[in-house]
Amino acid sequence: MELHRRRPNLFWVAFFLVGGLVTIWASQNGWELRLLVVPLGSGALLVVGLIMVLGALAGLASTFRPAPIMLDETGLRLRVAGIDRSVPWASIDALILEPYQGSLDSSGTPRLLLVPSADADLGTVAEYQNKVDGRPSIILLPLDSLRASQDQVVQALTAYAGERFINGIADSEVETQLPGSAT
Repeated sequence: MELHRRRPNLFWVAFFLVGGLVTIWASQNGWELRLLVVPLGSGALLVVGLIMVLGALAGLASTFRPAPIMLDETGLRLRVAGIDRSVPWASIDALILEPYQGSLDSSGTPRLLLVPSADADLGTVAEYQNKVDGRPSIILLPLDSLRASQDQVVQALTAYAGERFINGIADSEVETQLPGSAT
């Protein structure tokens, strides 16, 4: 199974592409950019148009990027967090779905973490200490950057990772629903 990134909104890509092309055309036909009453000239307008077009093209190119995580029976194919290789299941101690903790991440969504085995060399150091079981981990990505829903990700990780998958979100939801627990 492939876990793809979300696609950019193509309306905004088209808006900035057309707007940038019109701005470049205007700069080449005598229009000027003015900041209040100070004329900056057509060169500044050209630069603004080029930035708009390059931003739109970068958004369009992100649509064609390969999936950052591919799961199968042999392991993971990662293109995220400084890892660009296949990682066999023997090199992975755990895949953890960590709930949002507050101050570290502003996105507010759960993150997928990888806990490498002791002898695994993934090309990056596991510096983050996860909040679920305290082991050193590598933050792969937040779940809101994926097209798949949280339930689909949990099903795929359960099917392929099996015992290695730890759903820290389900544990935190159970803790908050227990009678007498602090909310």
